[in-house]
Amino acid sequence: MHDLVRMRFPQQALEELRQIDPNTPVSLSFIRRLVRTGAIPSVPVGAGKRRLLNFDALLAYLENPPADEAQTARGIRPVSERW
Repeated sequence: MHDLVRMRFPQQALEELRQIDPNTPVSLSFIRRLVRTGAIPSVPVGAGKRRLLNFDALLAYLENPPADEAQTARGIRPVSERW
């Protein structure tokens, strides 16, 4: 038996994630950033910029994000000491 890979567009992935956890703080821009940086597998669709992502890989990433990417994935970045 072959396991079916659940591929979703980012918006669909967010909607499905919200069904699982209605209070999730995960945003569409966060999911798109994970796709853009290659943190989760995705494939291009058609001639445009649309991509399908592996929904199960997204769930696995959220369950156990890489330690060195956890801060940057949440948008935390160094602040300059100069004003």
